[in-house]
Amino acid sequence: MSSGMTSVDIIVNRILLVEPDRDESTFLKEFLTRKKFTVEVARDAGQARAAFTMHLPDLVILEAILPNDVSGFELAERLKQENDAVPLMMLTVIELEDAKSLASRVGIDAYLCKPYDPEELHATMRDVAETVSRMKHLDGDSSASLDKVRFECGECGKHLKVKASHRGRTLNCPRCGQPVVVPLHD
Repeated sequence: MSSGMTSVDIIVNRILLVEPDRDESTFLKEFLTRKKFTVEVARDAGQARAAFTMHLPDLVILEAILPNDVSGFELAERLKQENDAVPLMMLTVIELEDAKSLASRVGIDAYLCKPYDPEELHATMRDVAETVSRMKHLDGDSSASLDKVRFECGECGKHLKVKASHRGRTLNCPRCGQPVVVPLHD
């Protein structure tokens, strides 16, 4: 690698910023551009989904409160369904523990509250990108993420099969509705 660039600098180049506030998005775009990132701004969920599909970003930063009746949580869930290898960060004014918990359940990889330190945001971006990259390339085997995890619901005994990328997440059993944690290891 050249001139002090880390593997994370190479992993994250294109950022999709979903922020309805013009002043905030302008500040963030300028800050991230100075850090040598390419930044595309979307003001709502519709623009974000179009941008995500047309130019797959390396990382998404999104606000929880979006216009047009689609929240950042709903958007995050849809983006993860489309491609769960892209790290998602929520940057929002909502400081509630319930919001942080919901963010985790829908697949958000990091949660920062406004006001924030821009350097802390940059450090968190690097950490999230590195963590997601490691999970994606589990032991250097890119086919590992395509494997399925098989396990049973502890409540009703239903046999379940999900993507390996869901390891450690809590899902609801389709038969009995009870929460079930996807095993980290077979």
